Amino acid sequence: MTNLTQSRVWTWGLGLWMLSGIVQTHAQSVDYQALEQLFGEPVTTSVTGKPQRAADAPANIEIITQDDIRRSGAISIPDVLAFVTGVDVRTSGLGAQDVGIRGYNQAANPHVMVLINGRQVYMVDYGRILWESLPVQLSEIRQIEVVKGPNSALYGFDAVGGVINIITYDPLKESVNVASLGGGTQDYLTGSVVGTAKIGETAGLRLSAGGFKAHDFAPGPLNRTDTLTRQSPFAGNFNADGRWQITPQIEVFLEGSYGTMRESRPTPASLFDTEQLHQWSLRGGVNADTPIGILSLSVYRNQVSLDGLTITLPKLQPLAAYEQQSVTVIQASDLLKIGTDHTVRVGLEYRDNAATASGFGGRLADIDYAASLMWDWQIAPAVTATNAVRIDHVEVSYSGTPTGVSGLTAAKFNAVRIDAPSLNSGVVWKATDVDTFRFTLARGVQLPTLAEQGAQINPGTTSPLGFYGNPNLLPSITWNAETDYDRSLPAINSVLRTALFVQRTDAVIATDFGGPLTIVSRTVAYRQAANVGYSTAAGFEIGIRGHSPSGWRWNLSYALAETTNHTGLNAGGVIVSAQLYAHSVPEHVMVAGIGYAYEKWEADLMARWQSSFLDVRAPRTPGPLQLVSIDNYVTFNGRVGYRVTDNVTVALVAQQLTAPRLITTAGAPQERRLIASVTARF
Repeated sequence: MTNLTQSRVWTWGLGLWMLSGIVQTHAQSVDYQALEQLFGEPVTTSVTGKPQRAADAPANIEIITQDDIRRSGAISIPDVLAFVTGVDVRTSGLGAQDVGIRGYNQAANPHVMVLINGRQVYMVDYGRILWESLPVQLSEIRQIEVVKGPNSALYGFDAVGGVINIITYDPLKESVNVASLGGGTQDYLTGSVVGTAKIGETAGLRLSAGGFKAHDFAPGPLNRTDTLTRQSPFAGNFNADGRWQITPQIEVFLEGSYGTMRESRPTPASLFDTEQLHQWSLRGGVNADTPIGILSLSVYRNQVSLDGLTITLPKLQPLAAYEQQSVTVIQASDLLKIGTDHTVRVGLEYRDNAATASGFGGRLADIDYAASLMWDWQIAPAVTATNAVRIDHVEVSYSGTPTGVSGLTAAKFNAVRIDAPSLNSGVVWKATDVDTFRFTLARGVQLPTLAEQGAQINPGTTSPLGFYGNPNLLPSITWNAETDYDRSLPAINSVLRTALFVQRTDAVIATDFGGPLTIVSRTVAYRQAANVGYSTAAGFEIGIRGHSPSGWRWNLSYALAETTNHTGLNAGGVIVSAQLYAHSVPEHVMVAGIGYAYEKWEADLMARWQSSFLDVRAPRTPGPLQLVSIDNYVTFNGRVGYRVTDNVTVALVAQQLTAPRLITTAGAPQERRLIASVTARF
């Protein structure tokens, strides 16, 4: 960190503490277990900082509990999300999954933010999520919160599609001790262990470790090069989470993780590459309950060493990718109450996204300074208004030797400055004890990724074409308006939820692999990332979920998401970009589930039907991408569990029961899977 950067960080931190001292108030610490018992259902504190039911939050939130995770039979977080209304999970191999919310899913999807206890996890090259690399075991997750729609002012610049907030058990307040072992088809073998230790009443530590190995799905229609580069996936992760209550008002936390993984997945160019990486993270901070509010300070760093397998294409030079990626973040905030009707949260953030790679010609970094303000106002007993604003100021830092073909220079990179404001505004009206309306307006911001700004792949490396980033890219801006209606149905112990939304995204960013073509000479041409137009989306969601005292539980939902493409990409019917937007995700999706628990037995069956959509893949010979139509399909997952003792449960899970092999993307077809497991809780 340079002296100038250190000076700016200290100045911002001092400014926050001075601002938080303007108003005097008292605040309470967060205890999810106590709040859940108080409300009689899962609660969230992610939007306003105060405990709320999902229906009362000024954003569309769906909460997935630990019981939901267990009963789903999921072996990964995307497996859980696949049966959430409005969520699209695209599986192109065992462990290779991309997740989108309300459309716009694609390979290396950058439009969804993923958090683990407040720490953002992503690869800085394309803003993508490698789900199997997340250092968290399913059994240590308290709940997963799915926040739908743009939420940049509340969460940050990656949250234009939505947010997936993973919250683990607090080792200071809750003891989780679980060991599990499983195995099944595809030579799948998995195991995990989670243990919690407490030191008196003031300190707690949770350790977890787990992983899997398997044979990947058969390559099916993939081209020869993609088939040859595929290797069997594996993952292993270790995580430590410690909490220390120094005084009744001050809590210190420290988290650390290490992991390694390998999987074959599609790149933004629709090629398959088997990536292997090693990563570690460290996060520490303090929360202080003071007369001027709850003051929070946290610092974390994510580090990734990524080894891409050497790919040799006919008549082209080999490409061996090696990258070092890092994210360094400093966050400070104050959450304070003003009287009985107002809650205010002020925040400052410093973020350094950096990567050193041959594909960048050196080291490229985005340095982001952000300030945010959230105001929650209880206008009347039945009406609450929440407004949040955030401003991101980004400076690009580059050191290296850019290629000469594209005209990129170090000076062009280092001159980049981006200022991007975002907005979230919502009103929640509890019309009756059982009827709740929500009206929201959002301005989401998607900043260019490092690869979109600075990729430098020369002609003849992976293709006759070159592929380059563009340091002059503008951020994409998404406006979203939404109306929600929730109704409790006490007679059948159920909740009905509906949502209607419309949105428009301007300055859509085409990646370096799909941007406009520049012809330098008869033998030299390249594509470059660019802002290419706009896209619109509109949709509707309706779902019901409930349970009965006799042990039955059920859910049924329908989601419509229709997108349009006004970008000019793939003009003339020649497919050069995987960013189709229109028809690139199923417009219609239905999800249903039914379950029953009786004494020591529990059984669940989940189904998902989705309409047809378009996907792309690399051809068997060099040329334009192939457009692939994926027919509508239905898939079933089932789980049966038996509690052998109070502490030991055995289970059998069946995934993709519909057919032995099912084409769900342009990648490898999904295969039916059977997995048996045993879980012990202590």
